[in-house]
Amino acid sequence: MFLKGIKRKSAQKYITKALKANVNNQGGKIKNLAVLVDATIYPDFPFFNELAEVFGIPKESIEVLYYHCDKKVAEQFSGDVFTDAELGFNAALKNECITGFVNKEYDALLNFYNEDNLMLNLVSVKSKAKFKFGFSGVKEGLNDFSVATELNNISVFTFELKKYLSILNKI
Repeated sequence: MFLKGIKRKSAQKYITKALKANVNNQGGKIKNLAVLVDATIYPDFPFFNELAEVFGIPKESIEVLYYHCDKKVAEQFSGDVFTDAELGFNAALKNECITGFVNKEYDALLNFYNEDNLMLNLVSVKSKAKFKFGFSGVKEGLNDFSVATELNNISVFTFELKKYLSILNKI
């Protein structure tokens, strides 16, 4: 229990430091998309078609990584999933699916969660995505662009996303 606390504290320090040193690398148009999903809310991400339509990209260009707080439940997932157990010392991530996700350069990262969560925030901060967006309610400075709507209201979310990303010349 004591070691978990040290790991969590070092991860929180890493996030705070990374957000202070945030360098916006907001490249051009979005051609591929990473989605970070809280699997306790959406165990199966149902919005591939809507996102592919908004960005004008094929569904194969969208990669999803799930997070679940319960390791036993996470083992039953068919897709890439991680848990709190993958957190190491000094904010290190111990799972190959996470490190692959974090190290791949995406044009955009969609943080599909609306509550502050240490592991989701850590993966988002470590991601090499050029542009990060998501829902309001998460840690300040994590997203380059946030939409203030509910997670299940995908029609409003995609409408706002399409409107503002076209203004920003991302789609």
